[in-house]
Amino acid sequence: MAVSLSINLVHNRDRGNRIQTTTLKGYIMIATLSLLSLTLAHATEDSNDEDLTVSRTVDLSIVALGALGYWGANQIPIHSETERSTPTGIDAWIEPQWHPEWQWSSDFLGVPYAHYGFNLPLLTVAATTIWGGTTQSDWGMAIPVVQAIAITGTITEATKRLIERPRPYTSTAFEKKYPDVYNSDDMIKLRSDIDTFKSFPSGHTSNAAATYFSTAAIIAQYSDDITTDVLAYGTASILTGLTGYSRVRYGKHHITDTLIGAAIGTSIGLSVSYLYERWH
Repeated sequence: MAVSLSINLVHNRDRGNRIQTTTLKGYIMIATLSLLSLTLAHATEDSNDEDLTVSRTVDLSIVALGALGYWGANQIPIHSETERSTPTGIDAWIEPQWHPEWQWSSDFLGVPYAHYGFNLPLLTVAATTIWGGTTQSDWGMAIPVVQAIAITGTITEATKRLIERPRPYTSTAFEKKYPDVYNSDDMIKLRSDIDTFKSFPSGHTSNAAATYFSTAAIIAQYSDDITTDVLAYGTASILTGLTGYSRVRYGKHHITDTLIGAAIGTSIGLSVSYLYERWH
C-alpha cells in the first residue's frame, strides 16, 4: 500500500507543482510591489542618509530571503505513508465538510494570487503602499507586511511538509458521509496529490493573519485614536476568522489547522511590524 501511495504521489507531482507555481506567482507579485515601494521610498527620501540606505537594504534582503526560503521549503520531499486523516479532540467536534463553493472566498481572503486574478492580500499591500505614500510620505509603508507574508509562507510551507498531515477528505468519517464524492474519479486523483498531505497548518489562514494583522499594527502605529485601533485589529480578526472558517467549510482543513495557522500568522505579523518600527 505504501508503494502504491508513493507511485501515485509521483504521478500527481505535476498537479501539485502547478498549485505551488500559482502560490509562488502571488509571492513574486508581492515581492515586486515591495521592490517598487522601496524604489519610491528611496526616491522621496534623503539619498545622503547612510543609515536609511542601510535600513532599506536590510528591508529588501529580508523580503528576498523570505522568497528564497519559501522556494527552499518547497524542496522538502513528502513521503507520507499515512493515507487517512484521523481527527481527534476539537477536530472531531464537527462532521466532515465538503463545500467546494467556498473555494473562491477562501482563496480571495487567504492567498495573494489565484488563477482568476489578484486577491485581497495583494490588494492590501497595494492599498497600504498608496496610503503610506500619499498620507504619510512613506512609500515603503507596506514593507513589513511583505516581510511578514514572506516569513510566514516559508515557516508554514516547511511545517506542512515536515508534519505531512492528511486533509480531512481522507478520513473514514468523510467516506461515510460523502460516499459518492469520496469514490469519484476527481476525489481519487485529489487524494493521491501531494497537496493532500499538507493540511497542517492552514497556509491560507496563516497568510491572511500575517497580512491583516501586520497591516492593522501599521495603522495603529500612525493612529492616536483608540477607535481606529479597535477597527483595524477587529477587521484583521474578522478577515482571518473568515479565512479559517471558509477553509474548514470547504473541507480542506481541520479546525486545529486553521487555529495554528492563525496563531503563526498573527504572531509573525505583529512581531515583524513591531521590529520594523523599532529598526526604523
